Amino acid sequence: MIYIVLPLILTLLGAFTFLPQFKGVIERNSIGINFFLTLIATSVGVLLAISVTNYENEQKERHDVIKLINSAITSVNICYDYSEELIEYFDNIPQGDELRNHFFENNPPPYPDYLGNFLMQNIVSKNLSGSTLNKLNEYLINLERSHAYDVQLYLYVLEQTKKLLELELAFQEDKITEEQLVNRIDILKKSLRLKTESISNNLTNQ
Repeated sequence: MIYIVLPLILTLLGAFTFLPQFKGVIERNSIGINFFLTLIATSVGVLLAISVTNYENEQKERHDVIKLINSAITSVNICYDYSEELIEYFDNIPQGDELRNHFFENNPPPYPDYLGNFLMQNIVSKNLSGSTLNKLNEYLINLERSHAYDVQLYLYVLEQTKKLLELELAFQEDKITEEQLVNRIDILKKSLRLKTESISNNLTNQ
């Protein structure tokens, strides 16, 4: 922002030298005034160049972050689809069949390891919204826990993680505002809490 405001200020200062009221002063100090105008022109050029470079770097970073988010969504999708197939296969195994015993211990659903690497990248932690960053770290913990003991909950957390990443993608692409992002993340949070409570109650009643 400063690289835009400062050139405007310098340009306005230079414009004063063209006002009729300053004609006498300019004629008496023509050498100094010319030096001053040259300095302003050079400074404005340098500052505008820096501003353009910074803008281009920001746009490149955003583009790179969008690509990384898409890769994270793909990773979660692959894990979700395969986990869903595992659950479907398990549900079709007849009751009493020994194959059901320790099925998920012998055939664990895939885990999206890419998410951990995704969050560790400096460009991600720097550009991701704070709300998504906090919630994604929370989801990673839930994924690790549910992956070990409840495949149905794990599948649900995968789904919520995908929705969270899609919301962040929409935010990065300026399709939703930060306020909309926060509100929709709150909805995901409530949904996951209700799902967890439902599973906990079912386990208690068994």
